[in-house]
Amino acid sequence: MTERCSSFTDEPLPGTATTETGWLCIENESGWGRDPFSGETFAPEVGGAVERFAESRGLRVLLIRRPGRIGAPRGRMRVFVADSVPGRTALREFTVADYAEIPGLPLDDPAAGEPAGPIALVCTNGKRDVCCAVLGRPIAAALADRYTDPVVWECSHTGGHRFAPVLIVLPAGHTYGRVTEGQAQGALDAARAGVVATAGLRGRSSIPPAEQAAEVAVRELLGPVGPDVLRTGSDGGGAVTVRHEDGRTWRMAVTSEELPPRMMSCGKKPSPARAWRVTDLIADGN
Repeated sequence: MTERCSSFTDEPLPGTATTETGWLCIENESGWGRDPFSGETFAPEVGGAVERFAESRGLRVLLIRRPGRIGAPRGRMRVFVADSVPGRTALREFTVADYAEIPGLPLDDPAAGEPAGPIALVCTNGKRDVCCAVLGRPIAAALADRYTDPVVWECSHTGGHRFAPVLIVLPAGHTYGRVTEGQAQGALDAARAGVVATAGLRGRSSIPPAEQAAEVAVRELLGPVGPDVLRTGSDGGGAVTVRHEDGRTWRMAVTSEELPPRMMSCGKKPSPARAWRVTDLIADGN
């Protein structure tokens, strides 16, 4: 049996979410390349304009499509814009008839676009890594069957193929890895209920890895709480603080530990990995 990058399961999940503060999710039902700007989706001049638009606003571009609807024609395409920064968490939906309209979207107008509820993105981009396609597509299809609203989407590369199946819940940007069908449903149901599930949680995309690991540790202590009730901070030397909006505080040490090399993506040579370890957790004001 061919060894895949997702075969390595000794790497702890907390602290491994891709660090992004915002997302630009563009509906596209055609075949995808290795990344949104590899030439298969946008004409060169349009792709360049979309890329500059996203970079100027700190947005990570993802292509999305409804599971089981590859190639289905659409008159207009959905575009979701998510802000994942704690305290600003928001998701807006726009529609466009042509991708050339995207750089003109009025994102600076807080009233523009339609407010949207949480959506789940499952990475299925086989052009980038076979694990995402083989493991992600069944999760996306099973999850989509459970909801009548278009809240479940396949998406292009999110980062972390070796944690496939990978799920991102927007707008908060909480990222999950090695999810089962039940865990994926639990993560989306929790978000729709206004809280965060911890099973398979890798971290929140808008904060650094050490703070991601610390936040996951506190969430596991607390159980389901809202995405924005916690704030994290670090002194840069390994000490991380997590504060609850009710005044409770947790302080801990978060260190990185080198792991044996492994494939970060199928077909690649092994490279070093790290585990984020939380120790000396002290609760103040509890």
